[in-house]
Amino acid sequence: MRRAAGLLLLATAIAGLSACGQAEEPVPERPSPTAGASGSRAAGARTVVDMTGRSIQVGETVRTVAALSPAAADFAAALGLQVVGRPTDTPEASAPGAKATGPTISPDFNAIAALAPDLVLADAAFHAGRTRDFDRFTYPVFVLKANSYTEVLAALTALGGATGRDEAAAAAREALSRRVERVVAAARVKAAGKPAPKVLIVTGGGRDIFAGGAGSYLGDLVGLLGGANVLAAAAEGGPVAGFGVVDVAQAAGLNPEVVLALSSGQGGLASQVKAEPAWANSAAVKAGRVFEVDTVLYLRAPGPRVGEALEGLLPLLWPD
Repeated sequence: MRRAAGLLLLATAIAGLSACGQAEEPVPERPSPTAGASGSRAAGARTVVDMTGRSIQVGETVRTVAALSPAAADFAAALGLQVVGRPTDTPEASAPGAKATGPTISPDFNAIAALAPDLVLADAAFHAGRTRDFDRFTYPVFVLKANSYTEVLAALTALGGATGRDEAAAAAREALSRRVERVVAAARVKAAGKPAPKVLIVTGGGRDIFAGGAGSYLGDLVGLLGGANVLAAAAEGGPVAGFGVVDVAQAAGLNPEVVLALSSGQGGLASQVKAEPAWANSAAVKAGRVFEVDTVLYLRAPGPRVGEALEGLLPLLWPD
């Protein structure tokens, strides 16, 4: 129950971010959260295996996709696929012209079926428990799985193979690798002769606070840039992989030098941390290094934007 509540909080956060300054695009009437859309499953010309080990049949040519998460939309765009459907909690700018098809955690299968996509892209971080629904759906569903930089590269290769875009995937990997290598090299220069900054990663809000260990996506990025996560491993019970329940006041005892806050709801997690009396004498608060970071970029959408994410993280860990 706590995991589900955490996911709902984070989904609400992204919905708020995407709706900021614009009206949220409505989804079709009578949304269906289960794979009950009518229609016959077309026989695919090829059998491919997604990143959860499921075998699916896809057409010889894949041009249009419906993305069920922000990360899925980013992966599709990176390979030049046309995104015709996007979740309501994905900004329209990330998939121009795509129709809204329900939130990430509860896709509207009727809305997706109305778009007749060549392929549906799901995200294991949010949809791993929905494979039975996907197996019954009229259109093939390929589940992506990426929670680290290495897995992002693997996901590009896997999606390239599934969509017949191996060359595009190889080019995307090469460009991304070069960008990441430049940022990592810059971090090494800044870090020369200095101790690794001690970093605490937190997400959530109110009473539901979770800390990210080295196994979280943001934890992986911190490690790439030479930061030291104060939590080698997170406890169980977090809303996404690598996160566990933490008491904010007790976390002050870890005395991190940098706090990276991924807020849910209306934000303010960094302010909540700084307002805790136990944090008054902590290194992070004293140095003014408690930062709100983009929840989509650093939590919800591990994917081809990892280079951008590292570039934003670099000055937070290694200021000039």
